[in-house]
Amino acid sequence: MLNVHRLVLLRELDSRGSLAAVARAHDVSPAAISQHLSQLEKDVGMTLTERVGRRILLTPMGKRLARRADQVIEILEIAEAEIDSARVQVHGTVRLCSFGSFAVSYFADILRRMKTSHPEVTVEFTLLEPDAAITSLLGRRTDVAITDEFSGRPQPVDTERNSVHLFREPMVAYAPWEITDPRELGEVPWVFETSGTMASEWAKGICRRAGFEPKISYESSDLRFHHDLVQAGMAAAFLPDMVFDNGVNPLDRPKHRIEWADDVASQLYRDVYAVTRRGGHLRPAIAALLDHTIAATAE
Repeated sequence: MLNVHRLVLLRELDSRGSLAAVARAHDVSPAAISQHLSQLEKDVGMTLTERVGRRILLTPMGKRLARRADQVIEILEIAEAEIDSARVQVHGTVRLCSFGSFAVSYFADILRRMKTSHPEVTVEFTLLEPDAAITSLLGRRTDVAITDEFSGRPQPVDTERNSVHLFREPMVAYAPWEITDPRELGEVPWVFETSGTMASEWAKGICRRAGFEPKISYESSDLRFHHDLVQAGMAAAFLPDMVFDNGVNPLDRPKHRIEWADDVASQLYRDVYAVTRRGGHLRPAIAALLDHTIAATAE
């Protein structure tokens, strides 16, 4: 009997492209991943991977087994859902992760709703940025991941997961002082999210579309930090509406809102999603958490 966990690792090597990426997803060393895959090759009696330059690729048989792993995981998820559905009372543990502004705005309400409707379900929470949240989800360390997708930067279609659209949120840019000439925006210091993240790359794209290269003086994933720098007259920033739900008085919005040309203004938004593994949403406890997340964000 083939080991399911090793099949999962083979599939992830195929999708992620490196032992290091698979190791990060499972929070183990690349050597440990390599040992598991070597044992899988011994179990199968065939070569499943091959080194091509600095990369490790799957052989044709490795590719076939990786595709079978998707089917195996889906069957197991459905089986777990059927077992849970047969129980009189919904119980178990559901692991949720999200980025900070969503957590502050919604998690307490979601948790309250779950405790009221399903007191036997334990909800665990981890604060993770969107990219890390998806990695945690596919690594089976999380059951529901809250993530975002910025205008013009759609996430690639992934058959391993199901996504539920929660809401579309406007993104508004504020300057630290009054801007009379749009050409000044290239000289203004900006605060962006961490370099390399989807949010940071999106913000750079918006600025370039507006005709200037942003002067990035500060980086942080904490949007309250962005807000405070704008209010202190130290930097310009893109702020989602959600930041004003996180202890910021709506009357304390920055004064100097940046006005954009229509083609740029139409791109100032992000979409927020709740994501599960394929078949995972069939488990009653996960389905309940999704329902409460949808209800909480709708209000």
